[in-house]
Amino acid sequence: MFSRIVLTCATAALALTLWSGAQAQMLDRVVAVINDEAISYRDVEARVRLALVSSNIPDSQEARQRVVPQVLRKMIDERLQLQEAQRLSIVLSNADVDGAIATIEQQSRMPRGALLSNLARQGVDPARVREQIRADLTWMRLVTRVIGPQIRIGEEEVNDRLQSLADRQGLREVRAAEIFLPVESPDQEAEARAMGERLQEGLRQGTSFQSLARQFSRSPTSSNGGLLGWVSQGMVDDEVAAVLETLDRGQTSQLVRTSTGFYLLQVLETRIIGQSVNAEDSTVTVARMTLPVPAGAPPKADLMERAFALTRNAKSCAEFDALATKAGAPLPPRQGPVRIGELPPELKGMVAGMAANQVGVPMDTPQGIMVPMVCSRQDAMVVSPPTAEQVRRQIEDERRDMLSRRYLRNLRRAAFIDVRM
Repeated sequence: MFSRIVLTCATAALALTLWSGAQAQMLDRVVAVINDEAISYRDVEARVRLALVSSNIPDSQEARQRVVPQVLRKMIDERLQLQEAQRLSIVLSNADVDGAIATIEQQSRMPRGALLSNLARQGVDPARVREQIRADLTWMRLVTRVIGPQIRIGEEEVNDRLQSLADRQGLREVRAAEIFLPVESPDQEAEARAMGERLQEGLRQGTSFQSLARQFSRSPTSSNGGLLGWVSQGMVDDEVAAVLETLDRGQTSQLVRTSTGFYLLQVLETRIIGQSVNAEDSTVTVARMTLPVPAGAPPKADLMERAFALTRNAKSCAEFDALATKAGAPLPPRQGPVRIGELPPELKGMVAGMAANQVGVPMDTPQGIMVPMVCSRQDAMVVSPPTAEQVRRQIEDERRDMLSRRYLRNLRRAAFIDVRM
């Protein structure tokens, strides 16, 4: 078996062809062959459209010229992953894909079913979305089955990590996300850099980091929006750790060149190991009802007492919603999960002292008498060193990530990959 991948001139021509509106017979032509499976112009066109829309990149000739090589490479990887899964008789059900879509919607705070319908309105074939998600999930299951049994973590390795963590008490940890664009040969350098710069522009225009990671990152973390979890020195490459150390909460790095390719890194949260965190870092979900104050109504003090009497016995947000509906009070969408520190000032002070399923004191607002209720609460805790079992799982995850990258690289090397025009 051998591999032949020529993507520079070929994908530029492909981008121009797709931009110019090729005829149906052109769209059905084969762009690439991966072992005995073909990718057509039509396949690439659909995935390019998905990448542009979900990443909020304007559809232009220049954008397609930069996006097509990355999209095609990702499609080739997916074909290799699915072929390997088929060889090992690993098959996902439609219910598995539905569950993953529901998770993405929940993470993006979308209503159930909104993801596919929103993309369809923008000209994206929902089948292509499901296709990409199926490939990501299948690879995750394959890696768990094939690589999982190969990972053996000894007690000495766990103890060394525990000692390292103990030595870092009082040091900073970050919850981070990544976008990784590999450079596997010198001719990919300029292309990967240009794509990274285009993604930076998308971030500046407000595109979410997670959306770009799902479409363009070629790290195993792409399937969950690039999330790395909580990391500190010694848990990631030194080059990556050095950059993360310079970033504060909510900041994104410049394009970082490492020995393997380009990274974009984002810090989502920070904390100090072994130290109490700010109470405003607790996370809550808040329901609100607003009782309007009509002309000629009793004094507001009386209305606030009535609002308190109406809501004080609610034991859950479901009961709270039912009371609001019975009273004819508008129910704005729930806020959260959200950090208490990010709530409006009028809510922040009250909610900070409230437990889950607790009704707050009625408040006088320009819209009427507003009553809040905390539906759920996740308190910010003291960040203590992890247990031996948690460290073992952490090292296993790191090893699995490394071995999965190697697995895919070996699949590429063993495959017949022919990009043709």
